Amino acid sequence: MPAWFLAAWAEAANFVKQNGAAFLADFLLTALLAYPLYAYVRFVWQQKADEISTSLQKAAKQTYLRVFQQVTVSQDEAPARFDAYYRKWYGRNRLVSPIILVLLVAGAENFILAQALLKLSASSTVIDALSASIAGAYTFVTWNFFALVQRRSLLIGDIMRGGLRLAIAVPLGLALAGLNPANGAFLAFAVGVFPLDTISTILRQLANKYLKLELGATNAPSQISQLDGVDASIADRIADADITTIAELAWCDPIDLTMRTNLHFGYIIDIVSQALAWVYLEAKLNTLRPFGLRGAFEICSFMRDDLQSKKVAERTEAQAVLTAAAAAVGLTVEGLQYAFTQIAGDTSTDFLYKAG
Repeated sequence: MPAWFLAAWAEAANFVKQNGAAFLADFLLTALLAYPLYAYVRFVWQQKADEISTSLQKAAKQTYLRVFQQVTVSQDEAPARFDAYYRKWYGRNRLVSPIILVLLVAGAENFILAQALLKLSASSTVIDALSASIAGAYTFVTWNFFALVQRRSLLIGDIMRGGLRLAIAVPLGLALAGLNPANGAFLAFAVGVFPLDTISTILRQLANKYLKLELGATNAPSQISQLDGVDASIADRIADADITTIAELAWCDPIDLTMRTNLHFGYIIDIVSQALAWVYLEAKLNTLRPFGLRGAFEICSFMRDDLQSKKVAERTEAQAVLTAAAAAVGLTVEGLQYAFTQIAGDTSTDFLYKAG
């Protein structure tokens, strides 16, 4: 072998020998961070895939492919085509690259942290700002991964944000530590345990203070939060999927939205159903809810099953409900029924009806 290779190998071996304890601590820290990611890929991902697959019958999968993917297949072919589409866009393989990137960044920074911790345990020296910033970011990212996996809501974007959070830990921590050197290590650690959106707010406020600016975020109320069962945190998760209006939600791809938000598939079906009806009825939908007409799914079922029932008693009861509902919202029976016909006839409603 070339002499340069043997020399490099000997130098590397000597470095590993001298830093064996640091490498061991590095491995343990990185393994702790990696465990929730492994658990999600190994177990939770399959639960999510089964939740969606078992929720849809052949007819629903066939309709989904036709409405949202413009693919026409028979009912017998639909399950295989749906499964192939799902695994292509949401398969485990899409998680591999983000996880590798996060572990590479974590492994490099954890080695620095491990060395600092070993020195700290061997003496009474105070941890420096650089190591404190890594410790803070590591604490937040690892805790966040465990929390997201527990809630079964870990997304590819969450993994990438974790990697970014670790990557910017050192420059961010050192920059803030420089504002108050006497408490630099504490500031570096403290900012490390903040999520990125909080850090963005902190940096904006600091910029306003030092640059004499008056910049701030606008907090316009979310349209989607008008729907029943949607609070601010849910609206934020949906907004992260680039859906901010009720109209966008009404005609979005429910499978795609489920995977991009990691919300329960049945819940996504419900809010999309509400959004479809809201586009036509707006706030009148709140008045119709006590009549059992919660959203497009219920309206479609009412129009197809109740008003068209072969049983006279069921048709009579449905007509009475329609008359009472029309009076409650201030519309004629014909006007409300026409709106219901438009809602029930929407292709997206057809999918919701079969998915339900």
